[in-house]
Amino acid sequence: ANFSHSVTFAAEYATLHLGYKVAIPAGVEAYVVSEVADWAKLVEVEGVIPAATPVILKKTGEDATYNFVYTSDAAAEIGTNLLEGSIANRYVVGAAYVLANGEEGIGLYKAELNKNATGEAGNTHFKNNANKAYLPVAAGSSLTAAFYGFNWDGTTGVENVEVENVVKTIYDLTGRKVETISAPGIYIINGVKRVVR
Repeated sequence: ANFSHSVTFAAEYATLHLGYKVAIPAGVEAYVVSEVADWAKLVEVEGVIPAATPVILKKTGEDATYNFVYTSDAAAEIGTNLLEGSIANRYVVGAAYVLANGEEGIGLYKAELNKNATGEAGNTHFKNNANKAYLPVAAGSSLTAAFYGFNWDGTTGVENVEVENVVKTIYDLTGRKVETISAPGIYIINGVKRVVR
């Protein structure tokens, strides 16, 4: 069988969930979420994404669209992966986080629960599109923030995210206004307490 699925990136990141294993094309990196604390920790998947493994994709190449083609090659062992996904459009019950580019930059934002099980107006489900991944709150028990940024092995993954017309106000814990963050610590950024490593 020759299955393939193309992903068109609207931004630098996308999610993917397929029912068959695929080779990761050049120009794309794939990650699972191994844990969520102050950040969603991303662990890279090398070479082949196993079947039914939801991932976050990062575009490193110049193209907008990449093809993920079925492969018979052995897939990498995946450790903990808190992501879930669906291969068809599905109304998912319960609080969850979805990939978005919002006020805080690209990351996982709380899904808006505005549907019911059949897709009519309600407030217990959100729509997860076919072949997309999401992070259910049940996976992390204490996930309450509106947003989780990305972290790669102890480094925060928010690099060169350009957001226009957003004025960042940063204060240290003594209440002094800070122009730039120069040292690790706890800061209040736009009214939200953040740990900067």
